[in-house]
Amino acid sequence: MLSYSLLKNHAGILLVGDHTSLTWLHEVVHEVNDRSPIVIDKEGSFLGLAYDVRKAFERQREVIQPPKHSEEIGVRYGVQILWPVLLLQQRLLRQSLAFLSHTAKTQAISYALEAVIEDALREDFGAQAEQIIGLWQRLDPAQLEVFDMIDSRGGSSAHGRRPNENPALRSSFQASIRCMTASTLCD
Repeated sequence: MLSYSLLKNHAGILLVGDHTSLTWLHEVVHEVNDRSPIVIDKEGSFLGLAYDVRKAFERQREVIQPPKHSEEIGVRYGVQILWPVLLLQQRLLRQSLAFLSHTAKTQAISYALEAVIEDALREDFGAQAEQIIGLWQRLDPAQLEVFDMIDSRGGSSAHGRRPNENPALRSSFQASIRCMTASTLCD
């Protein structure tokens, strides 16, 4: 099962899951990356999601022990992912599935990721969440320029470096999402 906890300063989430869920997500991202006609860069930012979740279940990121009173939960693993990176990766996953035949497992883990993201956006952004979710669901990850924009605005910090902790991140996040959904990209 996937879950989350919020990062500081509205930067993103700690994506948390048990070994099985993270393994499924890793496998699905690789399969979609290999087969999708809209994933142009087969070694690009989309594959970073598989890398991140693999590092998590290999215990090279966060290891979350079960609470003493609920040991049946078991050990879970987590990885920090910045909002713009995660939102774009998820949209590319979801849009790719429209072009591919896929299994119930693929659909289940994809929807679980989407549900976690929606819940986290609502918790993190409150009254603005519905607008952000609407913009996110209109992202067009088929535009290669969108990934370039993410990379230039902090995508590399999703892989082991500290995220930008600028207090103005919330407003710049919304501006980034608006630019990525527009028919022309913002400067």
